Amino acid sequence: MSIINTSMGRYSLKAKNAGDHIKGSFAINDEGGTQLTMQEFEEHYLDDVVNNVIYPVTGGNREITRDLREQMVKAGFEQPH
Repeated sequence: MSIINTSMGRYSLKAKNAGDHIKGSFAINDEGGTQLTMQEFEEHYLDDVVNNVIYPVTGGNREITRDLREQMVKAGFEQPH
């Protein structure tokens, strides 16, 4: 089972592979680390998490999106196709 709990700048990602889908949350924190907003998600594939959750919440920041995707891959999340 793949699990990730990581932060990058103001963003925090927590996710786990729950069988045939990925379930977790993506949060925006203030500079002190206090959570400002959080979006829970349940997606089928790694790229769905990246495209439907991470990319829009970061305001289209490709660098942060790419880095978080790489961290998810290192944690064992896979894109089946």
